Amino acid sequence: MHAIVSGAGVAGLALAGRLALDGWTVDVVERARAPRASGYLIDFFGQGFAAAERLGLLPALRARAEWYGELRSVDAAGRVRGRLPMSVVEQAVAGRYLTILRPQIVEALESSLPEGVRMRWSVQIETAHDDGTRVQVLLSDGERLDADVLVGADGVGSRVRRLLWGPHEQFVRPLGDLLAVAWIGEDAELSADLSGRVAMQVELDRQLVMAPLGASGVTGFAVLRGVTPAQARASIAGMGALGRRALRGIREPYVDHVAQTVVEPWVRGRVVLLGDACAAVSLVAGQGASLAIAGAERLAEELAWARHPSDVTAGLAAYERDWRPIVEREQARGRRVQATFAPHTRIELEGNRAMWRAAAIPGVAHLVARAAGGVTKAS
Repeated sequence: MHAIVSGAGVAGLALAGRLALDGWTVDVVERARAPRASGYLIDFFGQGFAAAERLGLLPALRARAEWYGELRSVDAAGRVRGRLPMSVVEQAVAGRYLTILRPQIVEALESSLPEGVRMRWSVQIETAHDDGTRVQVLLSDGERLDADVLVGADGVGSRVRRLLWGPHEQFVRPLGDLLAVAWIGEDAELSADLSGRVAMQVELDRQLVMAPLGASGVTGFAVLRGVTPAQARASIAGMGALGRRALRGIREPYVDHVAQTVVEPWVRGRVVLLGDACAAVSLVAGQGASLAIAGAERLAEELAWARHPSDVTAGLAAYERDWRPIVEREQARGRRVQATFAPHTRIELEGNRAMWRAAAIPGVAHLVARAAGGVTKAS
């Protein structure tokens, strides 16, 4: 059996690896020249953690994970207003938890790919045709491929979805007017000052998170409300001491609007959408990478036994039937908690600050850990 996977991100690589283990031949098509180097520092737990364990990926992920001793809430002057030991966060999820950069997850997945996966960089799908038994695609380099299934695992702006479902705007739902900015940079002084701790600052319409990477690196992300990408740097600088220092480490940030994808259906014939292409929960839900791996495993399980064309279509239908309710639940949660990122009202901001003050009360810290969503809550 043969699959074409559009997208070499978390979902696409996780699916390709699992299908190859099941004996499939897989072509992964990616328009970028190489994996993206920038991305969020995320909390990896939940269903994706369990799926990664079953897929044998945890050693590779653990080897690339970051470790932090404490999450600190700071104010505009850089003063510490609240502390949350990371040991409390780990206890809240029974130790089944990693803090890791999203690009490192991609690297771990790619390094673990078995034989049977062919990576095709710097190309994209130009056309796709499903004749009922096979899917034929034309690549941008002129090559033609045909397969038993085509998977669009190519993100919120999915190329496959645009070709076969319709315009991008039909399926992407912004969560208010939130803008996300993530970066990785070098700043030995700031890295040393953070000293193994994560700093988080929340103000009206803005949130900033900064963390050290190794001896001299730093990573950060900001969630900003009501600004354009061109205004992002000024908005971050306006947050005070941490914001001004954060700007020194920003080189080539990853900037995107905070949004979810809502697609009906996920399957059309022998073509299926996976991950953010159909099920983006947004970074505020905190489960994007986890759901990408778990969803890839679920799809692979439904296709593992396929031996005939009818088996593939039945497996795709079962995947959507079983996985869609899980995604919709997480999307609903993301919409509910978006106010905790860049709170828009004074009441929301004071609620956030009260939560951090409560972290100092014995026995309450674990509840704050759950509400804070670990280190970053990004997906």
